[in-house]
Amino acid sequence: MDERQHILKGLLGLDAVEASVIDALARRFDLRSYAGIELCREGDEAERFWILGSGEISVVRQLSSRRPCEVAVLRPTTLVGFSGLMGITHRSATLNAAGSIDVLEMTTEDAIALLDTPGSRVSSAFRRAVIAAASRQVSTANKNIAKLAVEVGLATPVISEETLLAAQTLH
Repeated sequence: MDERQHILKGLLGLDAVEASVIDALARRFDLRSYAGIELCREGDEAERFWILGSGEISVVRQLSSRRPCEVAVLRPTTLVGFSGLMGITHRSATLNAAGSIDVLEMTTEDAIALLDTPGSRVSSAFRRAVIAAASRQVSTANKNIAKLAVEVGLATPVISEETLLAAQTLH
């Protein structure tokens, strides 16, 4: 198994996909290594996306005061910068490689063409991975909105944080 296949096997949504489909999908990506670079800048056109295979990516948004603010640190294995696949043409954040990273890289144009391939098992698997990534992002956003609503007094907590954490703990 080459490194591209290894990275894809760890991506949410691709865990039950057969090896031949993973192999075909892996061949569509370029494997890249970067160190300490800016992958993209907030406001730039979303012309490519990545799957983080190793290392960390810092997500930075610009505050209304024009000051940069790190809003997240992404870790493997994560679909990164896929807003262009969702019809959002410009970057909502700056992505910085925090040290050395290995990524799978594809242009947005190639990914959209892949997603638009009807009846393809490779397209179906890739679509599942994009949906899983978007679902995870929406879930995180919903949790953050709920926390903010409680903090500013627009909502009251339904259950305590301790009860929530206890319910999420595997026994």
